[in-house]
Amino acid sequence: MKPNSRSSSSSIGSRQDAVGRKPWISLTAYCLLLIAGVGCESLERKFTRKPKHPDAPGTPIINFQDYTQTMTPVDRYRKHYLMFGYWNDELLATLQDAHPSPKRLKRSSTEALEELTTLLGLLSEEKAAVLGRFVEERVTLNEQLQGGDINQLRASILRRELESQTRLIQRDFFWRDVEDQLKQ
Repeated sequence: MKPNSRSSSSSIGSRQDAVGRKPWISLTAYCLLLIAGVGCESLERKFTRKPKHPDAPGTPIINFQDYTQTMTPVDRYRKHYLMFGYWNDELLATLQDAHPSPKRLKRSSTEALEELTTLLGLLSEEKAAVLGRFVEERVTLNEQLQGGDINQLRASILRRELESQTRLIQRDFFWRDVEDQLKQ
């Protein structure tokens, strides 16, 4: 009986080994199928072919609208008056620097002169004649600034001239004071 008992015990042991391995094998196979079919998005992206040239973004549609026709003369004057104030302050600040940038001087001087010239075109003839003198002075100042290097002494002199001119322009040509003297 001993041989049968051994063979039966060894056959029982081999059955238990076979039964014990089957759940692990089937569980491992099930996990692999689950990962390959459903999950692992990064793994899926790794094997996805990417286009060599990405699509170019579409061109935007730009439709500009001109709102200057809807502006009243007072609004237009106020806008250019404020822009002149900005560029004039920028010019004065640049002249006050220890080493003024020639590029900033030229740009702010040119823009301030353009805005002052625009204001001249918006005023009636009487007020335009008075502002015309300031524009002529500003043209000569602009030519000096466009000419070349400005040393510290010359910058100080120009700054004082601009400050006095700015005070006169602000006193006589503030937008609320000239509302009734604008061109229609």
